[in-house]
Amino acid sequence: MTYPAVDPNELSVIAVADFFAGRSWAGVMVSVDYYYGFLQGLIYTPAVILFDDPSLQYKAMLFINSVMISIVPLIAYSLSYRMRTGKIWKCLITAFAAGGFCCYYAHTKFAWTETVSIVLPWLIIWLVFRCGDCRNKTSRFFMSLLTGLVCGLSVAAHTRLIAVIAALVLSLVLERIFFGKKLVNFVGYFTSLIMTISGVAAVSAVLQRYLWCAEDASLLKNTLANFFAEFGKNMFGDGFVRFAETLSSQMYYYAAATWGLGAVSFCLFAAVLSACIKHKHKKDPQTYELELSVFSFFSVFTVIFTIIFSTFYRFSSDGYGVYQDTMMFGRFIDGVLPFALVFVLIMLFTHSISVNKILGAAAVLGVIYTAFIASAVPVILESASTRIAPVLGLYPLRVGAASRELLNFDSLFLTMSMTFCVMGVLLVVISCTKRYRSVIISTLMTAITVYSLVFISAVYLPICANESVEKNASVSELSEHVYNQNGAPAITAYNISRHNALMLQFLNRNVNVRVTYDIESVPENSFLAVRANEDVSALENSRTPFLLVAECGDLRLYAYGERASAYMVSQDIDEKELESEKDTLIPEKTTASSETTPEITTAPVSSSTTTERTPIVSTYTLPSVITLPADSLDEDDEWAVIE
Repeated sequence: MTYPAVDPNELSVIAVADFFAGRSWAGVMVSVDYYYGFLQGLIYTPAVILFDDPSLQYKAMLFINSVMISIVPLIAYSLSYRMRTGKIWKCLITAFAAGGFCCYYAHTKFAWTETVSIVLPWLIIWLVFRCGDCRNKTSRFFMSLLTGLVCGLSVAAHTRLIAVIAALVLSLVLERIFFGKKLVNFVGYFTSLIMTISGVAAVSAVLQRYLWCAEDASLLKNTLANFFAEFGKNMFGDGFVRFAETLSSQMYYYAAATWGLGAVSFCLFAAVLSACIKHKHKKDPQTYELELSVFSFFSVFTVIFTIIFSTFYRFSSDGYGVYQDTMMFGRFIDGVLPFALVFVLIMLFTHSISVNKILGAAAVLGVIYTAFIASAVPVILESASTRIAPVLGLYPLRVGAASRELLNFDSLFLTMSMTFCVMGVLLVVISCTKRYRSVIISTLMTAITVYSLVFISAVYLPICANESVEKNASVSELSEHVYNQNGAPAITAYNISRHNALMLQFLNRNVNVRVTYDIESVPENSFLAVRANEDVSALENSRTPFLLVAECGDLRLYAYGERASAYMVSQDIDEKELESEKDTLIPEKTTASSETTPEITTAPVSSSTTTERTPIVSTYTLPSVITLPADSLDEDDEWAVIE
């Protein structure tokens, strides 16, 4: 991967890194209506400071991702060791199942917010257990402050991590109720948490105002302000039906992406919780250890709360009924799925798993799939497009199915069948053997992990790499004709895709890129980037110099105004040659109004997604900004779209 491909997820994160490095993308970020948090961008800031070449910067960011995600198997190993799993090979199997989860591997190959959002929940639970290791109140207090700090910073990574914080608080409350102990000092934890969240809110407000150019946070998607502003309207009418359909789809994705083991985690969690309640009522010693119980609470509550959060986020999507992945959207859930896998392995190694638990898990799968088929499948099958990234966890289970095909009932049924096959293998192993039970089940999970990783490496990532090259070919070539140096004329991106506009800014950090959708508002003395078939007769017929600099694929670059032309001359550009080519290179005039709307997405543009945000720039006034469907994987120009 040489350049970003996920627009505007990656490029918006890089814009934050540039903001902290002292550069502003406000002129182009005004067209982005999603706010993604700032923590990942803050982590990338050294990459944009140390390297000048955009390609090297991007590779450095992916290297940072690799280092960060390596923390996950280390923590999983540590947790397995703490739970007294016994032998080192069991800890290694647990670490591999967590760190080798295929979606972790895939999501960290892009410069978006996923890596830090994946790592933070693991770091949080590790810090909680470190608090429990403290021998005196002072050290525990300061460790609790650190835990609260990390929890607060998680909100700066992505708002969905609020579900992780809620899961942790509930787990600690249950720990206090059932065991009468506290791993964390509540005063220190909540004090630090509240102060950190307040600081995060202040920094976010600055970014939203001066980078996203939005004085009202409710105009930006993916924020709590927007969620509460739209919630009442979204629940009106068929909102409850859509919510139920989306919830069943989210549960289906969770069950299938974990190869059915997610249902096993629910049964094991129910066993731990019921045992804790029973022994607390009878005032008997608890069957399950303190740390194992806390981890079981945290892992399952994190999954459940994240599923609920994702459901609230997706059920009102404009892509509902347009994209198959809208309801099943699993990218939020992907970050916490391995907690269920690790919990199942730890229970297998420490307390074993009975036949009744497997039968119960099969029954849970049956309920989830029945609800999914009855409610959501008809809507999914009527959708005309889908994307791979939001439901990536399903694709390894679609054995033999082409990755670039729409999901049909056969492929959905195949994923469900695969999970029941795993339940059948577990049932046979647990029923027929006891001595080698752990070895066989560990081998099965290792085989599933290896197979999924091979699938991602051999199928999915090559698709992304090829589409990244194709998607960025025109804008990368066009960028070679722009003078990326201080003092160069600004670039006006007129009526081109947001990805191309953001890529122009990414490739030309020393030049200001501005977005407009009104040909009359194009400022003089700037370079103008337009689509090759765009009608620019209004500027061509003006008395202001208007010269074609380059035509690259489906994009063209013009010099508009005397200063831009003079700057070209100062850079030893042969202006006479450009004049001689003007008549042959400039397209014929056209008044086709159908060519004035950017062709960016297959989803219809809803009038309800149009915002009017005034950019905070002193010398440039932007007209009303046309925003696009506000939910296509947090953006609208996603790669790997299948129609």
